[in-house]
Amino acid sequence: MENRNTWFLAFILLALGAVALLGNSFPVILVLLGLLFLVRQFDNDSSSANVRNESYDYGYEYEGQLEEEEEDYEYEIFHQQPASAEQRVYRHALESVTRAGLDPDEVQVLAVDIGVLTTREEGEPQIYRTWSLPDDIDYIQPFVQLRVPTEANGDIRFEIIDAVGDAVYIHEDSFKLTRGRNFLTPNTRMPLHDQMELDGKWSLRVIADGVTIADHRFEYSEATGANIRRHIGEDGEINTEMRAVMAENRVPKMSLDDLLAYQGEDDEAERRA
Repeated sequence: MENRNTWFLAFILLALGAVALLGNSFPVILVLLGLLFLVRQFDNDSSSANVRNESYDYGYEYEGQLEEEEEDYEYEIFHQQPASAEQRVYRHALESVTRAGLDPDEVQVLAVDIGVLTTREEGEPQIYRTWSLPDDIDYIQPFVQLRVPTEANGDIRFEIIDAVGDAVYIHEDSFKLTRGRNFLTPNTRMPLHDQMELDGKWSLRVIADGVTIADHRFEYSEATGANIRRHIGEDGEINTEMRAVMAENRVPKMSLDDLLAYQGEDDEAERRA
């Protein structure tokens, strides 16, 4: 387009020169000058259009950069979403580590989840982390999920302390821990009975090779239909990993006498040690 305009402009200039040599051709000169003006005006319009196109291209590049930044921002937001139940580190678990007198940022054996499993005479187990336990349950079974940097063998002891400071459940087992997360729960459950004092805060302590690594607090509340229907979200859910472990550790229901006899054997073994 620019070459064609240049040739046309040159032709007009030559025509003007020829007319000037002939003389007495003033009307022709006016026509040629008008054509020259139109050609120049067309060139100016073309230049303006090119400038606008360049500006648009620049703006497009900027929008592209902005879109990339927005994608990065969305990527960051996506990775800030809550992790799955198998990967999550629960705040109440970290608080239990701190309550045990340890720094969660420095310990090698870190409790990333802790709570109790509850069962009634009939029905599936329910998990309780931070919610109050209904007072009409039949059994409770502690659990903890530990994260370790390497394989290890050790004795893990579960203790449940009631509101007045009495140990109402003690169980210790040897566990083989693999690198990463390990879901641990004893193969016994503690039955609840009417003589137990359920008011106040109870404690679940996890002790590894003589060191308390977590001290979790929980409490009971009066059972209602609304409370039972509230088993959604973090409390109440049992993921695939927990179901598999509970299936492996499923034991017959124990009476209180059986449990107390079992704990008496533990106490006697401790005195001998």
